[in-house]
Amino acid sequence: MVFHPAAHAAGHADLVARLVRGGTLFVLALTCAPLPLRAQPALAPDEVLIERVMLPDARAGCFAFGLPGGVNFCYDPTRGGLNYAWTGGFIDLTNVRPVNKLIKAATLLGPVVYRETGTSPLRRGDASRAPVVVFKGYTLRPASVELRYTVDGAPVAETISALPNAAGLRRTFRFDRAGADAPWSYVVEGRPALTLTKDATGSLILDVPFAAAKP
Repeated sequence: MVFHPAAHAAGHADLVARLVRGGTLFVLALTCAPLPLRAQPALAPDEVLIERVMLPDARAGCFAFGLPGGVNFCYDPTRGGLNYAWTGGFIDLTNVRPVNKLIKAATLLGPVVYRETGTSPLRRGDASRAPVVVFKGYTLRPASVELRYTVDGAPVAETISALPNAAGLRRTFRFDRAGADAPWSYVVEGRPALTLTKDATGSLILDVPFAAAKP
């Protein structure tokens, strides 16, 4: 059998014309058209959710994490701290991955109940000096997130989990031998510096209680 490109093209055009007349092509186009993406569960069920997209009131590259029970937070790897936390649903990605490519920040599906600002809030030694923070990576656990970074070269492993009844966040900091021997503090702009103390395992614990959601 000899293939004739011109005849094949003519046959294809005739098929398209008949589909258009019958309305079939229009139906196929509607069926194949991309739909707006809202696909994030309202609450994180038994796993941690993560997105690295454009977020409100956050620089590019920040993470959105959703913990089980509807506790969510925005983490800034550049400054090495939380930007804010919210409760309820996770995020709506419609504006981030739209059909018309007009990208906007994702929508938080719940009220913001905590905010903080300031450069490099976790500090070793002198609390008045902002250290250099270098983000190394993260690991998702069943009900928490482990963040790894260095503070002035000292390795830090931070685990963030939800407090009972979605009342806040618990931040647990672990260090190697050199870091464990140094004093550590947490400095948020506009608030007194917090001196972190060790628990029985040698880790430093920082509980972040949430404010009541504004109506």
